[in-house]
Amino acid sequence: MKKAVITILAAMFCLLAAIYCLNPGRRTTLKVLQEKGKQTVRDMMLSSQSVTSIATDRRELMWIGTSAGLNVYDGKSYIQFGYDVKDTTALPDDYINVLHLDRKGRMWVGTQNGLARYVGAYRFHRVALPDHHDNIIAIEDSPEKHDSLAILVSDGNQTYRIGDDEKITPSSHSIQPNNLQASLPADHSILRKPVEVVTATFRDLGGNLWVGYRNAGVQIISQNRIAYKEANDNALSDNTKGISILTMATVGKHVLAGTGLRVFAYDEKNKHLDQTLFRDLFDSLPKPRQINLNNMVGYDDEHLWLVSEHQVLSCRINNGRIEVLAKSPLFKSGLGLGLKVENQLYVSSGKGCLLRFEFGKPQPELIRIPRPYFDHETRLAKLNDGNILLFMRGMHLAVLSPDTGKIREMKVTDRPREGSLDPAFAKQDSYGNVWLGTQRDGLYLMNKEKTRMHRVNILNDVHIQALVEDTKRQVWVTTIRDVFFENFESKQFLMNSLLSASQDQDDWQYFSNSACISPSGDVVLGSSDGCKFMPPEAMQTNFLRTQAGIHASEMLAVYGVEVEKNNGEVLAVTDEVAHLHSYTFAHDENNLKFNFYYPNFSRRSALMCQYKLEGYDRDWQVPTYGREAHYAHLPAGTYTFRLRLISSTDKPALAERKVEITVMHAPWWSSAAWLLYFSIVLGILFYLNTFYLRARTNHLLLLQEQRELEREKQAKEMNMRFFANIAHEFRNPLTIIAGPLMSLNADKALPESVHRILTHVCMSVNRMLRLIDQMLDFNQLETDELRLRVSEVDAAEELRQQVASFKESARVKGIRLELTIKNGNYHVWLDCDKLEKIMSNLFTNALKYTAPGGIICIQASADEERLEVSVFNSGQPMEEDKMQNVFKRYYQLSDSQNSHQYGWGTGIGLYYVKRLVELHHGEIYVKNIAAVSETSSEASLRNGVEFCFSLPTDKSIYNKVEIVAQEKCVMLIPLEVNNEEGRALEVKSEEGRVKNSLAGKDDSAGNPSPSGKNLPRILIVDDDVDVADYLHHLFAPDYEVVNRYSAEEALADLEEVKPDIILSDIIMGKMSGFEFCKVLKGNLSFSHIPVVLITAMASMHNQIDGLKLGAVAYITKPFDPAYLKALVKSQLQNMQTLRQRLGESTKTDSLAENVADTLSPQDRKFMDEVYEMMEKLSAQQDLNVNSMCRDMFISPSKFNYKIKELTGETPGIFFRKYKLNKAAQMLHDGQYSISEVAVLTGFSTAAHFSVAFKKQFGVSPSEYQ
Repeated sequence: MKKAVITILAAMFCLLAAIYCLNPGRRTTLKVLQEKGKQTVRDMMLSSQSVTSIATDRRELMWIGTSAGLNVYDGKSYIQFGYDVKDTTALPDDYINVLHLDRKGRMWVGTQNGLARYVGAYRFHRVALPDHHDNIIAIEDSPEKHDSLAILVSDGNQTYRIGDDEKITPSSHSIQPNNLQASLPADHSILRKPVEVVTATFRDLGGNLWVGYRNAGVQIISQNRIAYKEANDNALSDNTKGISILTMATVGKHVLAGTGLRVFAYDEKNKHLDQTLFRDLFDSLPKPRQINLNNMVGYDDEHLWLVSEHQVLSCRINNGRIEVLAKSPLFKSGLGLGLKVENQLYVSSGKGCLLRFEFGKPQPELIRIPRPYFDHETRLAKLNDGNILLFMRGMHLAVLSPDTGKIREMKVTDRPREGSLDPAFAKQDSYGNVWLGTQRDGLYLMNKEKTRMHRVNILNDVHIQALVEDTKRQVWVTTIRDVFFENFESKQFLMNSLLSASQDQDDWQYFSNSACISPSGDVVLGSSDGCKFMPPEAMQTNFLRTQAGIHASEMLAVYGVEVEKNNGEVLAVTDEVAHLHSYTFAHDENNLKFNFYYPNFSRRSALMCQYKLEGYDRDWQVPTYGREAHYAHLPAGTYTFRLRLISSTDKPALAERKVEITVMHAPWWSSAAWLLYFSIVLGILFYLNTFYLRARTNHLLLLQEQRELEREKQAKEMNMRFFANIAHEFRNPLTIIAGPLMSLNADKALPESVHRILTHVCMSVNRMLRLIDQMLDFNQLETDELRLRVSEVDAAEELRQQVASFKESARVKGIRLELTIKNGNYHVWLDCDKLEKIMSNLFTNALKYTAPGGIICIQASADEERLEVSVFNSGQPMEEDKMQNVFKRYYQLSDSQNSHQYGWGTGIGLYYVKRLVELHHGEIYVKNIAAVSETSSEASLRNGVEFCFSLPTDKSIYNKVEIVAQEKCVMLIPLEVNNEEGRALEVKSEEGRVKNSLAGKDDSAGNPSPSGKNLPRILIVDDDVDVADYLHHLFAPDYEVVNRYSAEEALADLEEVKPDIILSDIIMGKMSGFEFCKVLKGNLSFSHIPVVLITAMASMHNQIDGLKLGAVAYITKPFDPAYLKALVKSQLQNMQTLRQRLGESTKTDSLAENVADTLSPQDRKFMDEVYEMMEKLSAQQDLNVNSMCRDMFISPSKFNYKIKELTGETPGIFFRKYKLNKAAQMLHDGQYSISEVAVLTGFSTAAHFSVAFKKQFGVSPSEYQ
């Protein structure tokens, strides 16, 4: 189990390691991952201000060629490429003449010193033209329809065609340089420089016009900018350029702009502008100070109020000039902004009073505001219900009713209570929402119900200046430098890049209350750079309906991934190299930068990007105008980089792109490594657990030891008494048997045959005595109670005697037995009984696995310390991985059919040997001997298995208890008598026994008995020599007996022996008795031979298996000799009866049931075919055996043998008997005459037929009829 687990873990480790090393995603990424081009830098400016060519690639990135390198603009910065003499992947020259994107999406770059094609990863592939035509000035796609992927390249003198395979051939077409690919606007004033220095133009998908200048860089002109430029081409914008406009208002057809010194009045319809100085309008205080105009409030189309810090004027506009109709007194406390409600003007003041003016009246009405937060900075707003909202310091709000003069505090949820909450303005839009601007804390919005408010956080500045609502109900808000508008669809504030100072090269700022709507609907804002008009056609608030918005989703692209390794090396992947959507990076490639592009040249606030790295980022990143996303030190894992294009955060994404990223674990953190760590920890835990369990078990055993010690001692004593009693009970009857046997064996008057039987019985008794001793020894070995009985012996003599006792068994099986005793001192201290048992088991094992004709070599050597003995047997070697298992207790193969392998059997013998050797303080091992590699019969005897053991010979090794004065001998029956006559009789008996046991190959086949009779032949197949010899002598008086000691040998000799019946054991060497019976019954030549199985396997299922295979009987050992003889005789009589009945029949169906059962299915089929063939040939005089054999696909010799064995007759005689039996049947039926029957049965004459018929049946045909 442990080995299987280790193997499984090792296989899993190898599999995971292979998956890690051969990761397909990593292999694919490596194909497109290249080192970033070295001649690449990123800058916020062009590499040169002299632009030569402009183009766009398939990702809509802008490529700008200059006189000092190539620039790729991603909407934020420039990626610059240049020439390097040491880098062949760089541009061939810095001066760029022409850029061209072909139909296949490849970017071609023509320089003054050669042609190049961009191949990705910031690298170029140079293409050399013939004859040094390197100054490329024009590139176009081939005009031929069949040549759509080719391009034409010209240096002004020669045009070449470059095919898709980059094969260069001269072309007859003529092309001219054309870098002005888009027309300029009619109003050239929008251009940064004169039209004469324009060198390149291009219009992108967004409708933006790209204009390149000589020594002036590149200019991006949008359609909105052109409309904006036209709207600001008026007298008010021109005359206020560079002047700070502090307040603005619209009165009738006039747009009024107040500065620090004057008021401009612009008649938009008549394009007329006039101005009026403050000193001509306002009175000065006793102490002169600057006049600050707070705001201007229109009364009707021609009249208005002018509100300054200390005075309010009622005025009229007359031909562009402002005339004063009434002046209020001067207010030293200071005034705030004015608000018109109905036909009255309300102005906040600094002494807790609200001033209410009637137009044309100098004196105001005072309205007391009992609020500590009310002062001149309080802002007023007219509500839709006619009331006035008071926006006071600290975000305190109140509502004043103009009719009743009552003031009501407003309780608004979520009103801020901390911060710089100084009011800037308060206004209610057409939707009913109230906007509250603060000077330093941003913009707040209150809902229509005026119950809740929240801060508008989208603005990038907290200094709110002014708010105005245009004719499209859009709210415009100015901060100090930027302008925002609320999109009425998204309800989100967007920045207007045309009006925002932060988005322009010039700089300006906006002022409080300096915004209005012109009579034509333009939004007019006052700034430090004059008045700025924003016409409706330049607003384009729904960007998605513009040309750029329509193509926005198509132009979004993740066009590059850069990887910075830990060693600083930068690798790059771009879409020009591969269109993969999944990349796999190594563990040290975890610093990633994603480059992406989206169209955003004309309106910076129209589109933004959001990105998120799933698996790393929890939420989407804040919308950005950037073009890069950086992630450093990413942990190993799988991520998805998601990029989406949005117009607002609450709207669905316009487009989304995904890139799968996998960062592999470091090798020491990979799955294979974790499996290894897990295996190590599991192994440690396993051994710790094993140690713990062992310690715990030992502890429990110690606790129980005292209680069980006595019980075990009693059990051992009972076992020993039991085995001693059994052995005693065995020895008592054996003693009674052995005594008379010795007396009978000593009686010379008995015949030789009786002595042979007595010899077999004596050998079996001796064998049983040895087995009883081994049983006792084995029990004592298991209980560690077996003790040695060591005495000084001559080991050489002991080995000679033991080998001499083995010779007969080896000789009977045809095995050569050799003993080699080398020179040495063999007077050693040993236990002779244990040595005899060791040698007996090793020899028995060798004898079992040595084929006939093999060799068993026993070799001994001795020195002063050890006795070494080896037992070699020729044959098949052992499996190396199972070699040491043969010494394990009860080790045997589970499949008994493979019994030829070592270790088969009870599994005790070799274990018993090993324990006896170890009891002797010795060692034993087994090894395969492969002396030679030849396959000759003599060489094969040198190959086999050798068991070697060594025993110590010194007396000092053994303790006093183990040393005895004299070895105690085991009682055995002597097999030899003392007188010469008896010895001669024994030798003769042995010779006869050997001769009979080996008879067969030379003189057993077909030899008649001494009486001259042909006796039935019995083949005995048994690998036990004693049993085989006993059966031989049992049947020898009445039968001709042939012995074979293996099933293979018996099958090989069947043709020669040709037995009448076979007695076979089941458990044998390589082939069992079951297999032998199956092969025999499957062979047509021998399927008729009866087989009797004789075995010690007495289980019912074994008997059923044997009978199913075709055995006629199953005899278990021990058996009754009389019964076995009667069974053999009965089977032979059945065969004789079968032969007689077959000779009297014309078909097998006519046989009696008890006779027909004697035939095997294969023999019945054979006889059916024979009868059928003879029926067809019955009219012939003689049988043509050869023809019949051809038709039955059998050789003549086998056919003759088969017919002879089944019928007892030759084929010719059997055929004549068949015809006569057929004739007798015809005569009995009475359908034919004697002459007709003779003709039908193949007799030439009726007389010949009559003679043959009378010879067989004893009567003539006429008498039979």
